[in-house]
Amino acid sequence: MADITHGAWIKDGNAVDAVYQDGVKVYGRNLLVGVDSTIHQAPGWYQWVTNVKTKFIKVGETLCFSAFINNAPHAGILSKGKDYCILQAKDASGNILLQSNGNTINFDADGTSQTSLVIPNATDSVLLFIETNNMSKNTYYGYPKVEFGDTATPYSSAPEDILN
Repeated sequence: MADITHGAWIKDGNAVDAVYQDGVKVYGRNLLVGVDSTIHQAPGWYQWVTNVKTKFIKVGETLCFSAFINNAPHAGILSKGKDYCILQAKDASGNILLQSNGNTINFDADGTSQTSLVIPNATDSVLLFIETNNMSKNTYYGYPKVEFGDTATPYSSAPEDILN
Protein backbone atom coordinates (compact mmCIF):
# COMPACT_ATOMS: atom_id res chain seq x y z
CA MET A 1 0.00 0.00 0.00
CA ALA A 2 1.36 3.44 -0.91
CA ASP A 3 1.26 6.18 1.69
CA ILE A 4 1.77 9.92 1.66
CA THR A 5 5.05 11.11 3.17
CA HIS A 6 5.50 14.90 3.37
CA GLY A 7 3.48 15.40 0.17
CA ALA A 8 4.99 12.57 -1.93
CA TRP A 9 3.57 9.07 -2.34
CA ILE A 10 6.03 6.38 -1.28
CA LYS A 11 5.68 2.59 -1.51
CA ASP A 12 8.32 0.27 -0.06
CA GLY A 13 10.80 3.19 0.06
CA ASN A 14 10.31 4.11 -3.63
CA ALA A 15 8.48 7.02 -5.21
CA VAL A 16 5.11 6.31 -6.84
CA ASP A 17 4.41 8.04 -10.19
CA ALA A 18 0.63 8.34 -9.84
CA VAL A 19 -2.21 7.45 -7.50
CA TYR A 20 -5.80 6.96 -8.64
CA GLN A 21 -8.96 6.93 -6.55
CA ASP A 22 -12.20 5.72 -8.11
CA GLY A 23 -10.58 6.08 -11.56
CA VAL A 24 -9.55 9.72 -10.98
CA LYS A 25 -5.89 10.74 -10.74
CA VAL A 26 -5.40 12.32 -7.30
CA TYR A 27 -1.59 12.43 -7.22
CA GLY A 28 1.11 12.80 -9.84
CA ARG A 29 4.84 12.67 -9.12
CA ASN A 30 6.45 16.11 -9.41
CA LEU A 31 9.34 15.82 -11.89
CA LEU A 32 10.85 19.14 -10.78
CA VAL A 33 13.61 18.16 -8.36
CA GLY A 34 15.02 20.93 -6.19
CA VAL A 35 12.13 23.35 -6.84
CA ASP A 36 10.18 24.36 -3.77
CA SER A 37 6.82 26.00 -3.19
CA THR A 38 8.25 29.48 -2.56
CA ILE A 39 6.22 32.36 -4.03
CA HIS A 40 8.32 34.36 -6.53
CA GLN A 41 7.77 37.73 -8.19
CA ALA A 42 8.00 37.59 -11.98
CA PRO A 43 10.43 40.32 -13.14
CA GLY A 44 9.17 40.60 -16.71
CA TRP A 45 6.81 39.45 -19.42
CA TYR A 46 8.24 35.93 -19.66
CA GLN A 47 9.30 34.33 -16.41
CA TRP A 48 11.44 31.27 -17.12
CA VAL A 49 10.78 28.69 -14.42
CA THR A 50 13.13 25.84 -15.42
CA ASN A 51 14.05 23.23 -18.01
CA VAL A 52 12.86 19.66 -17.57
CA LYS A 53 15.56 17.02 -17.91
CA THR A 54 14.67 15.07 -21.04
CA LYS A 55 16.27 11.85 -19.83
CA PHE A 56 13.00 11.22 -17.97
CA ILE A 57 10.77 12.00 -20.95
CA LYS A 58 9.98 9.89 -24.01
CA VAL A 59 8.51 10.92 -27.34
CA GLY A 60 4.74 10.54 -27.22
CA GLU A 61 4.42 11.02 -23.45
CA THR A 62 2.14 13.76 -22.16
CA LEU A 63 3.49 16.29 -19.66
CA CYS A 64 1.40 18.67 -17.57
CA PHE A 65 2.84 21.89 -16.08
CA SER A 66 0.95 23.78 -13.41
CA ALA A 67 1.68 26.69 -11.07
CA PHE A 68 -0.28 28.77 -8.58
CA ILE A 69 -0.61 32.41 -9.66
CA ASN A 70 -1.32 35.03 -7.01
CA ASN A 71 -2.69 38.21 -8.65
CA ALA A 72 -5.54 39.29 -6.34
CA PRO A 73 -3.41 41.29 -3.86
CA HIS A 74 -2.47 43.69 -6.70
CA ALA A 75 -5.90 44.16 -8.27
CA GLY A 76 -6.16 47.66 -6.81
CA ILE A 77 -3.23 48.99 -8.86
CA LEU A 78 -4.03 47.15 -12.08
CA SER A 79 -6.94 47.53 -14.45
CA LYS A 80 -6.13 44.72 -16.83
CA GLY A 81 -3.74 41.85 -17.37
CA LYS A 82 -3.45 38.10 -17.10
CA ASP A 83 -0.93 35.31 -16.59
CA TYR A 84 -0.62 31.70 -17.67
CA CYS A 85 1.73 28.73 -17.84
CA ILE A 86 3.61 27.84 -21.04
CA LEU A 87 5.24 24.53 -21.98
CA GLN A 88 7.69 24.51 -24.92
CA ALA A 89 9.31 21.51 -26.57
CA LYS A 90 12.53 22.50 -28.38
CA ASP A 91 14.95 20.67 -30.64
CA ALA A 92 18.76 20.65 -30.27
CA SER A 93 19.02 23.89 -32.30
CA GLY A 94 16.62 25.73 -30.00
CA ASN A 95 13.71 25.72 -32.44
CA ILE A 96 10.27 25.47 -30.86
CA LEU A 97 8.67 22.22 -32.00
CA LEU A 98 5.47 22.63 -30.01
CA GLN A 99 4.10 25.13 -27.50
CA SER A 100 1.09 24.88 -25.25
CA ASN A 101 -0.43 27.77 -23.27
CA GLY A 102 -2.42 27.23 -20.09
CA ASN A 103 -5.63 28.73 -18.81
CA THR A 104 -5.36 32.40 -17.87
CA ILE A 105 -5.53 33.86 -14.39
CA ASN A 106 -6.85 37.43 -14.59
CA PHE A 107 -5.29 40.45 -12.86
CA ASP A 108 -7.87 40.38 -10.04
CA ALA A 109 -7.78 36.65 -9.28
CA ASP A 110 -5.72 33.83 -7.83
CA GLY A 111 -5.63 30.30 -9.16
CA THR A 112 -3.77 27.49 -10.81
CA SER A 113 -2.85 27.71 -14.46
CA GLN A 114 -2.13 24.41 -16.17
CA THR A 115 -1.18 23.22 -19.63
CA SER A 116 -0.10 19.97 -21.19
CA LEU A 117 1.51 18.73 -24.39
CA VAL A 118 2.50 15.48 -26.04
CA ILE A 119 6.28 15.34 -26.52
CA PRO A 120 7.02 15.49 -30.28
CA ASN A 121 9.83 13.75 -32.20
CA ALA A 122 13.27 15.44 -32.00
CA THR A 123 12.60 17.05 -28.60
CA ASP A 124 15.88 17.95 -26.91
CA SER A 125 14.52 20.09 -24.06
CA VAL A 126 11.26 21.13 -22.46
CA LEU A 127 11.04 24.66 -21.07
CA LEU A 128 8.56 26.03 -18.56
CA PHE A 129 7.46 29.67 -18.43
CA ILE A 130 4.91 31.90 -16.76
CA GLU A 131 3.78 34.60 -19.19
CA THR A 132 2.71 37.88 -17.64
CA ASN A 133 0.61 40.14 -19.84
CA ASN A 134 0.07 43.80 -18.78
CA MET A 135 0.87 43.03 -15.14
CA SER A 136 3.70 45.58 -14.55
CA LYS A 137 5.81 43.08 -12.59
CA ASN A 138 2.92 42.39 -10.22
CA THR A 139 2.69 38.68 -10.87
CA TYR A 140 3.52 36.30 -8.08
CA TYR A 141 3.68 32.56 -8.66
CA GLY A 142 4.72 29.41 -6.84
CA TYR A 143 4.08 25.71 -6.35
CA PRO A 144 5.36 24.70 -9.83
CA LYS A 145 4.73 21.11 -10.77
CA VAL A 146 5.43 18.96 -13.84
CA GLU A 147 3.88 15.53 -14.00
CA PHE A 148 3.01 12.88 -16.53
CA GLY A 149 -0.53 13.10 -17.90
CA ASP A 150 -2.78 15.90 -19.07
CA THR A 151 -4.37 16.96 -15.77
CA ALA A 152 -2.73 18.81 -12.88
CA THR A 153 -2.99 17.35 -9.40
CA PRO A 154 -2.36 19.29 -6.16
CA TYR A 155 1.21 20.46 -5.55
CA SER A 156 3.68 18.07 -3.97
CA SER A 157 7.45 18.17 -3.73
CA ALA A 158 9.50 15.80 -5.85
CA PRO A 159 9.98 12.52 -3.97
CA GLU A 160 13.76 12.88 -4.42
CA ASP A 161 13.62 16.11 -2.41
CA ILE A 162 11.93 14.28 0.46
CA LEU A 163 13.75 10.95 0.36
CA ASN A 164 17.27 12.43 0.16
